Amino acid sequence: MAGIALAVDSTTVIINGMAIVDLVEGDYIVITPANPATSHINSVNGGVNINERSDRGVHDLTLRVQRHSISDLFMNSLLLQSPPAMVNGGVKESFNRDGTGGVEYWIMENGSITTQPTSTKSSTDGNALQEYVIRFRNASRNL
Repeated sequence: MAGIALAVDSTTVIINGMAIVDLVEGDYIVITPANPATSHINSVNGGVNINERSDRGVHDLTLRVQRHSISDLFMNSLLLQSPPAMVNGGVKESFNRDGTGGVEYWIMENGSITTQPTSTKSSTDGNALQEYVIRFRNASRNL
């Protein structure tokens, strides 16, 4: 079995050419497919027609940045643009497999911020993050 190691700072997010460096410490980035990869049509005689979906590449990228940071300012400026800003970018993660370095890279194309961040205020426990969700028309994983 291969030994896989990921460094704490192994992930880099680039949005419209800007590195998002103010990610919440100890948090994670989520890349979620929005649609199934294939569709199935069953026939009455037991056959099946399997088709690749044209919208299979649609993915949501969820990232949390420190509130009031440069990354928050940048993401908020994308959110406030009218007409909505087109977003392109990628997520890169370096890893080590049995002593050999490797890179996983997600190429993310033609997106926009879809979910507006919720803002929570508290005098007891400060909520120091802003969560942004970007839906991309196409995202592909490369190893």
